[in-house]
Amino acid sequence: MQIALISKELAQARSDLSAVEAYPFEELVDIIKDVGFECSRCTRCCTRDYNDHVFLLEKDVERIRMTDPSKITPAPYFDYCDNKGNFYVQGYALTYKDDGTCAFLGEDGLCTIYKQRPSICSIYPYMLNREPDRKGKLLWRHVAGLNEHGYYHCEMTEKDAMQMAKDVIEYETGFLQHRIDFLTTLLSHFRENKLKPSQRQYERQMKKYNSGKEIVVNVYHCGQFHTHSIKDKS
Repeated sequence: MQIALISKELAQARSDLSAVEAYPFEELVDIIKDVGFECSRCTRCCTRDYNDHVFLLEKDVERIRMTDPSKITPAPYFDYCDNKGNFYVQGYALTYKDDGTCAFLGEDGLCTIYKQRPSICSIYPYMLNREPDRKGKLLWRHVAGLNEHGYYHCEMTEKDAMQMAKDVIEYETGFLQHRIDFLTTLLSHFRENKLKPSQRQYERQMKKYNSGKEIVVNVYHCGQFHTHSIKDKS
């Protein structure tokens, strides 16, 4: 049943990718211009409490590894666990400081890697919600919500709005293609190694992790799984 669930998620990811690719570009540009977000440097989006985690596309991982590889960690919310007790997750995320702020947030409240910041940070808060409405159309959402931080309805040029729209589509398609590749590789890995997903093992290993014990996590990156032994540092 769990294998069937992976196949179902794979089919959904492929459907989502097709929907994002079909999203009307000019409509996206108009929405971005209407939102007109400007950063107020409140740094709320740079905290675990506000954004939970920063998922990294593969190009982000490679770029940040050149700056400081210690700032990269397996993404939270492990996707699956096999019957031998090994977790699988679709990629990496940024680490946080003990106070819950991004590892790259400086004492002055500015990003210390701004020109090399992750893709998701560069398009924030413009993201596509992949939950369809009753007609099957992708809905738009503001990640942080209106009036919660930053400035909205600021003037934006057509050129800047178009570039942002291109960046949004590039990120969303990149994220979905990464998930498709992860699930495809996971299915092949299970079949070739005669493994199967196990909810019982998932719950058992999570109890170990939450109690501070070491667990094994296989992180998908550049076409293969990379094994890490980690402990919960919270």
